[in-house]
Amino acid sequence: MLMKYKRKASWFYFRKFSISAPLLFILVSAVANASSIKYDVSGSYRLRYETLHNPIFPTTRDERDKSNERISSQLLVKGQVAWNNFQVTAELADSRVFLDDNDPTLTSSQVNTLEPIQFFMRYTLPRNGGLKAVSIGRMTIDHGSRRLLAQAVYRNTKNSFDGVLLDWVWNKWDIRGFYLLPVSRNPSTSQALDNNERAFDKSVSERKIFGLYSTSPDDNVKLQSYWFKEDDSARLSTKNRDLFTLSVDYTWSIANTWKANVEVIGQTGTSHQTTSATDLTEKEVRGFMMHGAIEKQLKLATLLRAELDYISGDNDASDDTITNFDSLYGVRRFDFGPTDVYQAMPRRNLVAIGARSVNTAFDHHNLMVSYKAMWYEEAPESVDSFIGNQIEFRWRWQVKPNLRLALGGAYLKKGKGFERGDYSGDSRFLFTGARYTF
Repeated sequence: MLMKYKRKASWFYFRKFSISAPLLFILVSAVANASSIKYDVSGSYRLRYETLHNPIFPTTRDERDKSNERISSQLLVKGQVAWNNFQVTAELADSRVFLDDNDPTLTSSQVNTLEPIQFFMRYTLPRNGGLKAVSIGRMTIDHGSRRLLAQAVYRNTKNSFDGVLLDWVWNKWDIRGFYLLPVSRNPSTSQALDNNERAFDKSVSERKIFGLYSTSPDDNVKLQSYWFKEDDSARLSTKNRDLFTLSVDYTWSIANTWKANVEVIGQTGTSHQTTSATDLTEKEVRGFMMHGAIEKQLKLATLLRAELDYISGDNDASDDTITNFDSLYGVRRFDFGPTDVYQAMPRRNLVAIGARSVNTAFDHHNLMVSYKAMWYEEAPESVDSFIGNQIEFRWRWQVKPNLRLALGGAYLKKGKGFERGDYSGDSRFLFTGARYTF
């Protein structure tokens, strides 16, 4: 068995070298023949303080404290070099946390110290139709609504992927084909994360995601298809997910004064219930998600939107079907509230209706206020389905072109479905921060 994994690892590194070597040759040749080289360096530094009183999800005193506070910092530095039709991008991220006091909710989603999250080369073809560009390397990516594949903005770390992107134009549609190996952030142990220790992030050939992403000429239709496959190995313990996910996203105008948007996502495939090595039962997966919104620009500076989310869930792990929706590598902050310390509702087993207002009436100021009423789609046995009412606000002040301050918070008035555990009281959350760009 050990020899099998050694041979597999050797082939993996040989494959990487065999791909990288010709790319390096092309790169060196291009630089040598470049008529003009352009350089650009940019970045940002963000510092944020968050405090939470009463955890959202039912838990016990043995698992965590009643209150939690955290300071998080994020430094991003990106360098780009462009010549002729070639462009090379490299980006370094440094994400750290302080004051977390061994918080059990702290994961590698908040800590990633001194990590190259991007290093890729892009070649753009000098033509209007057909294949438009090829990108190879490590990249951060946003697709469509960002509910299935995104790099993350509010969260303290970003998702990145090793792989290939092929961008082309067909009948004026922009189409992207991709083959990606998701990058796992390291380290992952609680003590290492608490100490902001570093280790190189890695992707593995046993976990991959590939498919197509396309947008219509008017950008009102977005289609996404993803095949996600993972297998256990000496380096990886998984649920052995083998999933196909299809998203249709459509935006249209109503009477020239209203705008509507609907995204419908279906998911099918197979998976194990857990990542345990002893879990060998393959179950059928049938999940779905629907998001709908209708909005109106009341004045030049005020937007009002009504929102609905319906996401499949599962309350029975003993049957042979998994109906929990898997959001793959999507993010949820813009739909359900702050992540990290607050830990907004995950995109599964949820029904939510709400309203949102965004106001920019005053120069350099942006105020967002939202309300959500939330239920389980499939409530746990003997538990009420009502989760609660959530109110959120977020204010941004662009003090200078390169300096932005933010203040926000959320209040969850828990319903009977969440009035469980040792902290059944309502949840109160506040954050403040600053972001400097250069």
